[in-house]
Amino acid sequence: MKVLQILPRMNLGGVEKGVVDLAYHFKNDLVVISGGGRLVEELKKAGAVHYRLPVYAKSPLSMLLIPRLRRIIKKEGIDIVHARSRVPAWISFFANRGLNSQFITTAHGLYARHIFSEVMGWGKFVICPSKVIARHMMDYFGVPQEKIRIISRWVDLSAFLYGDPATRKYSQTVVSIGRISPSKGFEYLIHAFRKVVRNKPYLTLHIIGEAEPSKVKYLNYLKSLVTRFSLDYNIKFLGYRQDIQKVMKDASVVVIPSVIKEAFGRVAVEAFASGVPVIATKVGALEEIIKHREDGILVAPRSPEELAHAILEIVDTPALAKKLATNARKKVEVHYSFTQCVSALEDVYLKALTQKRILVLKISSLGDLILSIPALKALKENVPHSTITLITLKEYAPLFYECPYLDEVIAIEATYKKIRTLLKIGLEVRRRSFDYIIDLQNNFASHCIAFLGLYQKSFGYSRKLGFLLTHRVKYTKETMSPLDSQEKVLNLLGVRLKEKKLIFWDIDNRSVLEKFGLHTSDTLIGINVSASLRWKTKNWPHTHIKKLIEIIAKDLPGAKVILVGDRHSTDDADLIQSASKKNVINLCGRTTLKELAYLLRAFDVFVTQDTASLHLALSVGVSTVALFGPTDPARHVVGADTLHTMVKHLPCSFCYKPRCPSRRCMDEITPQEVFAKIAQCIKR
Repeated sequence: MKVLQILPRMNLGGVEKGVVDLAYHFKNDLVVISGGGRLVEELKKAGAVHYRLPVYAKSPLSMLLIPRLRRIIKKEGIDIVHARSRVPAWISFFANRGLNSQFITTAHGLYARHIFSEVMGWGKFVICPSKVIARHMMDYFGVPQEKIRIISRWVDLSAFLYGDPATRKYSQTVVSIGRISPSKGFEYLIHAFRKVVRNKPYLTLHIIGEAEPSKVKYLNYLKSLVTRFSLDYNIKFLGYRQDIQKVMKDASVVVIPSVIKEAFGRVAVEAFASGVPVIATKVGALEEIIKHREDGILVAPRSPEELAHAILEIVDTPALAKKLATNARKKVEVHYSFTQCVSALEDVYLKALTQKRILVLKISSLGDLILSIPALKALKENVPHSTITLITLKEYAPLFYECPYLDEVIAIEATYKKIRTLLKIGLEVRRRSFDYIIDLQNNFASHCIAFLGLYQKSFGYSRKLGFLLTHRVKYTKETMSPLDSQEKVLNLLGVRLKEKKLIFWDIDNRSVLEKFGLHTSDTLIGINVSASLRWKTKNWPHTHIKKLIEIIAKDLPGAKVILVGDRHSTDDADLIQSASKKNVINLCGRTTLKELAYLLRAFDVFVTQDTASLHLALSVGVSTVALFGPTDPARHVVGADTLHTMVKHLPCSFCYKPRCPSRRCMDEITPQEVFAKIAQCIKR
């Protein structure tokens, strides 16, 4: 496994030191890209390969680095691209698209809610060093919880000399380490130390860290405070130090006076490892790391009084200092060792490589959704360690909540084709970081959703906006069955349909039958009243349905006729029922899709036009008499032993017109012919 770490620079800092630790662990299997810095030589000494690129500049021009980074990923054979800052994340996210490498981020800060920061939530996994950061990424950037992995920053215990608190003699030096920035609260520590030296005039404070060019003014302000308070003897600014281990060894107390939420607190953990008591403010992850008065002392931020009191208490109470240091060392050995944390990191890398997140776009219609079930099953069986998500319309989603081939169903509104809604759906898809997006809908909107999801890889037909997909099947107008059409897309992933037949999952329909007063011992004949509002030409005349019911009542007197259909066919069903005898039960508009599936399984025969219930009936294995007129059954239905197709071949057959003045194709299918098929099915 070859890993790429990409971050702005390799200067002094917790993130940079962590990357150096990883270099010693991964050796030749680690590649680092940064803008350079003091720790580059250390990286090379550890065996890592370093590329210097200006990935630190917060400018749109940084995106010009994408082709160069893409070449590096290919050249080095990278498996994992791990971004640790926002600009590097934007560049590496787009450089990684369509490749076999996996994109991972670590959120090292509490980023402002801004589009620039969104990319930190787009990793296949988002590593957070603390619960504070994890909650922030979920609340502010909508990162799904299943993508979050909390891995603490670590400390190399072998690198820090642990002085046994029982024998250690604490010095007169207080240490505070961190970049020189207002967020670190150094001015409050200086004010506190002014109070401390009144009681301990020989105590010294060493402030270690550098100021970026934009923070030099703040550093000068701190120095002016020291001079104003006449503390030049007691307080020293030591700048950058590489020998942090020695600094810790010589310290009596480490103080972390931060005034904003800390993402982690590496300094605290390093002090724990060194056996040095820690005082920190109650901000962010510092409250997670330190248990007050057990392994450290927590004080309110921006409170020089509390800081001063805590410093004096530790200095004046050796027993307390030893207790805190002993407990802190035990904690770091259990929770923050390099071995434990890097093992968790490698586990994330392995899961990123082996687990696949698959999104299937099949938004409508219901019939087409039923036809897609074999494809869902094939994906589940052929792509190991996969989670499969389906995007479909809200009205159809409940039918798939129990589907064993799906892990999740995302329900969207019927207005999904509106630009604002498409953008919203695209953002949701993007945040879930799918490896594969399979577009079985293949319309303008579905292609847009796939594109806006900024997929790793996407698959579909090259029609409409198909050029937006990474992998495409050439679209032709040849006549083929729906499953053959879907298999051509699945073949792009190396997936084939073992059996080309409609399927459904096991269901228990007893409670539904009881609800409607039906029994499995009854002879049940279902009739679908109408196809759809749009396709009037698909409907079988109501006079024919009435006549069929009369024939059934005469020749199959014990049979019950069940009228089914959606709410739009309720009035028609009422008229049919009122003209028929008592053996007719009208369930039009009274069943949910799930209940309809359960009912169909109990039918002995089902009569239907070319509509969704046809595919649903075939998928649950019921004998089905399918009536076709304006549409070609060869293109829209999957053959089965239970299927009995009836069609009149006329000069105008398969016209695909939603409206027609004559409708001969359906009129000429007689009730007597349909009953003959019904009787044939029942005898079986």
